[in-house]
Amino acid sequence: MRLGISWDTDRFDDATTGWQEIVSEAVQADQLGFHSVWVSEGRERAADVSAPSILLTYLARRTNNLQLRITGRRVTRALPVHIAEEVAVLDTFSRGRAGIAFARASAQGVPPEHVHEMIDFVTAAFASDELRYRGHYIRFPAHTPDDAPQGASVPDSEGPYVAQWDWGPETPDFLAITPKPYLPHTPVAVEIDDDETLDWAARNGISPVVAAEMPTEEALDRLARYRRTADAAGRGRREVEAVLERRIAMDGGSDAHTLGGSPRDILNAIRDLRGRTGISHFVWRRNGAAPMDLYRFASEIEMLLQA
Repeated sequence: MRLGISWDTDRFDDATTGWQEIVSEAVQADQLGFHSVWVSEGRERAADVSAPSILLTYLARRTNNLQLRITGRRVTRALPVHIAEEVAVLDTFSRGRAGIAFARASAQGVPPEHVHEMIDFVTAAFASDELRYRGHYIRFPAHTPDDAPQGASVPDSEGPYVAQWDWGPETPDFLAITPKPYLPHTPVAVEIDDDETLDWAARNGISPVVAAEMPTEEALDRLARYRRTADAAGRGRREVEAVLERRIAMDGGSDAHTLGGSPRDILNAIRDLRGRTGISHFVWRRNGAAPMDLYRFASEIEMLLQA
């Protein structure tokens, strides 16, 4: 099981203090053998990170092994091509450590199909040298005709090759997204709070994310439903990583969103969650935890989870 950390930014009074704490804990997590850090896109609070890819690019220089994941990415706050390119730049700069998880549609006030199209476009842009895309919410390039194939398509290989910069003043019918990610299969995931997105992601092999705001029992139900739907669609478990984010209270109490108790109690709780849902990535949402808690988790829980 992979282990990661994320942060509640509403506990920080300002961005300067909060972001320095995020950097400090990320560096410590890298040294302790954690697998990932997750920085959420936000604009509502003083320490929210409006451009998580920039902060993660900085962390790429301060860490050696951590996966650097953008989470809670909204589909309406940047052009689709810009979202694909920012992840590709992060992945290239970090030499294959980038990933992105999109926010649920209901949190963005958009139809689920808009989120689905964004994921379809981004994954196609990563994999294709040149492409065009025709959807209900995304059309790239903008002049793509109505009779173009639905979704992503690539140019016909017949005829002489003409580089897009030799087309003259006209915009080419097919465009390349540059740079391409360092690795060909950059992780792309989505929150599965919405029923339609849960079913779509399971059928299409998109990794599911359940964030810390959802109560644990409901999270277990949704991850189990995702797995049943994926199995029925013939999707293999190796295609995705199921991600569950929870808060942890070391030597504290448990509640609907928090795993509490002794390190042994927390270890057993995580193992139980893994057994019931098949999660492969557990993310600890940090919310005022003591600095030594990361060390205690690594020394008393992490090693036994990997055993």
